[in-house]
Amino acid sequence: LCRDVRQRIQQRIAQVFGISPSAMYLTKPTFFSRMNSTAAKTTHDEYWHPHVDKVTYGSFDYTSLLYLSDYSKDFGGGRFVFMDADSNKTVEPRAGRVSFFTSGSENLHRVEKVQWGTRFAITISFTCDPQHGIGDPLLG
Repeated sequence: LCRDVRQRIQQRIAQVFGISPSAMYLTKPTFFSRMNSTAAKTTHDEYWHPHVDKVTYGSFDYTSLLYLSDYSKDFGGGRFVFMDADSNKTVEPRAGRVSFFTSGSENLHRVEKVQWGTRFAITISFTCDPQHGIGDPLLG
């Protein structure tokens, strides 16, 4: 299932950005996130600060998020915000919704603090550098 989801997202990113899927490699960290209103334990838990994925993670060229819970039904706050000089653009998470974007400075973003409930998502990231590529995760 994980491989199928990754391949479908990879195909769509390649199509939208006009690159070959074979030029994209899964990279780390690819991770599951569970956000709620508890206090952050580490700086990486402070998801509400503006950041650029390429700067934060180094190998990311494309970032995708697969949402597993619904904004306003399962949690409050927690919307994904692209920060733009003209106007911010906000994505409301919905279970099954996938959003993706290039990981460079053109996509400065943050996540609003979760006010109540729990926000679940999976971040699946890709690189164009085969040296930073990883295999699909093995679950077991």
